[in-house]
Amino acid sequence: MEEVPLRFEGRPARLRAEGAPGRTVLLAHPFPLDGTCWDELLPGCAALGFRAATVDAPGFGGTPPLGRPCTMDDLARLLAAALDALGARTAALVGCSMGGYALMAFWRLFPARMERAGLLCTQPGADPPEAKQKREQQARAALENGPEAVTAPLAERMTAPGSPLVGRVRELSRSATAQGIADALRGMALRPDSTPDLPRWRARALVVCGEQDQLIPRAACDSLARNIPGARQAVIAGAGHLAFLEKPAEVLEELRWLLS
Repeated sequence: MEEVPLRFEGRPARLRAEGAPGRTVLLAHPFPLDGTCWDELLPGCAALGFRAATVDAPGFGGTPPLGRPCTMDDLARLLAAALDALGARTAALVGCSMGGYALMAFWRLFPARMERAGLLCTQPGADPPEAKQKREQQARAALENGPEAVTAPLAERMTAPGSPLVGRVRELSRSATAQGIADALRGMALRPDSTPDLPRWRARALVVCGEQDQLIPRAACDSLARNIPGARQAVIAGAGHLAFLEKPAEVLEELRWLLS
């Protein structure tokens, strides 16, 4: 695994890559994990002939927080900066949950740079008022009581009911800072409805849904696939919100279609 130098808004950001330079696939992680959550999939993507890379969002893993709401446009600009650091003009982008929101912002800002898109366990709509209020409550809880006030209860809802991976999800959340959690929650609450953008997408697209996702309604995932022209939809049996962690072989098989 190679550490690639990257700076974003005057701060260092952690960018890691595996595979020979050439075609690039960049993976955007879900909240509240960091880029190490993709470590099982990176070698598989690299084996398909891609340079597979992942970048930590501000406040997670090896990237310091912004100290203000981290919007999805901010994350899109971070992804673009990562592509610049990798020497890639265009790339395939894969994002789960918050990472998927970042991909939708990336399409608005940099459509010519997205060759293919993998949208995992995410949705196009904006937060309704009650969801925005809950995010603000969680942001304050993280700042007042520490990151685990948010990450510990969330872990059980991020996997399928009864999953043995809850402990691992908690471990993958340990790099999250209180400020990073608050910034990301407030940024997600500010995201616009991406549904009107979807019919204009021209990138090859894959939409992956977890059959037992407890966070993203199935109807929202279906809407995402239905509105992107030519999108392929895959429902991963027995998986929850982190389908790529719970069923990595099945998700990699779908990514093989996307990257072929």
